[in-house]
Amino acid sequence: MNRLSIWDYLIIGLYLIGVLVMGLVFSRRQNSLKEYFLASGALPWWAVSLSLYATSLSPISFLGICGWIYQKDSRMYFGSSLLVIISLPLAACIWVPLWDRLRPVSIYEYLERRFHPGLRTFGALLFPIQMIFWIGNGLVAASMAFYAVTGVSVVNCLIGIVALGTVYTMLGGSRAVIWTDVAQAIILVLGFIVIGLLLLQYFDWEPERIYNTASSVISEDGYSKTQLFSAEFNLSIEATIWAILLIKIVEILMFGTNQISVQRLMATGTKRSMFKALFGLVAVEVIFTFLAVAVAWGFVAYYHVNPEAAAVISQPDEVMAHYVVGHVPILVRGMIMAGLLAAMMSTFDSALNSMSGITISDFYKRYFLRNASEEHYVRSSRFVTLGWGILVLLFAVWQSGHSDATVVERVGKLNLLLLPATAIFFILGAFTKRCNTPGVLIGALASVVMALSFSGFPGLMQPWIDPDSFSINWVWLDGLCTVVGLLVGYLASYAFPAPCQDKLKELTLYA
Repeated sequence: MNRLSIWDYLIIGLYLIGVLVMGLVFSRRQNSLKEYFLASGALPWWAVSLSLYATSLSPISFLGICGWIYQKDSRMYFGSSLLVIISLPLAACIWVPLWDRLRPVSIYEYLERRFHPGLRTFGALLFPIQMIFWIGNGLVAASMAFYAVTGVSVVNCLIGIVALGTVYTMLGGSRAVIWTDVAQAIILVLGFIVIGLLLLQYFDWEPERIYNTASSVISEDGYSKTQLFSAEFNLSIEATIWAILLIKIVEILMFGTNQISVQRLMATGTKRSMFKALFGLVAVEVIFTFLAVAVAWGFVAYYHVNPEAAAVISQPDEVMAHYVVGHVPILVRGMIMAGLLAAMMSTFDSALNSMSGITISDFYKRYFLRNASEEHYVRSSRFVTLGWGILVLLFAVWQSGHSDATVVERVGKLNLLLLPATAIFFILGAFTKRCNTPGVLIGALASVVMALSFSGFPGLMQPWIDPDSFSINWVWLDGLCTVVGLLVGYLASYAFPAPCQDKLKELTLYA
């Protein structure tokens, strides 16, 4: 296979230099925690929309959508992109009023006010672990793609990406993160458009040829690669419309429990701007997902008629990288590989910035140094960012040895252990006035036990329940663990005294 040329590396190098320059430019403005973590609430809604999109995309989607459809089919992403038109506006109506009232640097401050200081600490401890799972696997996906097309080892790729992302996030804070995300989002969309046009050209500008060829390819599960929906109600089958619907319902409940998303929204100045940012995110996400699905069909068709090219693909997430290097013109492929870097950076920088914010707000200021100057806290935030970057790198190096599944599946299984448990605290706190600290802790524990029972810990521990005797697919488990945890937590709360209702003012959705 062809390697990248010197001109491709030049394009990638210019992109990396541009990111560092942006971090240096914004570093001069970082004189308070509100500026460093929330950009002083002064950014336009459209920039926040693109930042939210770029952050959620990551290599897990940039590579993972094509890898998933190449290996499986289109049901997961097509159904998900349609339902997001409903789910995100509903999430906005539920959560934006609450976070606009409170506007904390760390959403875990809410857990202290609603429940107990210890629960704030516990929730804040879970967040960086969850982020390390997420971005660590995203780093592995990006590095494996670069290894496939450059020959640079996965570990060296990991070191390079982490070093760059950590440096400009340390320097520029949230403002640099969001504006670089805007540039990265544009690069990502342009990359997919270019690939789509090249695939169309290969098939003589006949999209029906691509569709018909992709439709003729059947996955191991028996579905056509272009199948968009299936309605079986079977917990062992992933991506049925019922599983996707459950995921979207849970996403509505979980949206306001994500530190990165809430922190991005609070970088806008008003509640109206927060709503605009989320509606803008809906538009961008739907457009991109449909574009990515169409490109994935192009890959399926291309590799089906070129089996010798398919033979060199050892892992589904390498599909795009192999095509780009082998068939995209010089300079253009450099831009697309820079887009892959952009996908990783946009996730990595946002996660690092949020992890640093949590560490300073929920630990350093609370337990170590309460009344230092804003300049001191900003300096400390930069050192904390560096520390988290190193920990993410160590996890990514370890996880690179456990990459047999697609990155989407790997991250999904890891998130089962933490996402439902954390969300339960916020959902029961915001939606009910009866739930208390012991109750929500029992509910969170129930969700973790269920995840370990049916999914285990990828690369470390097998499920406690034999998958052959009682199988629940991990796509279903995300929603089921959350629902079970919410029910257990709510019912368990009745075994303990009710919280003082006077202290709940403005802390629930009912104000």
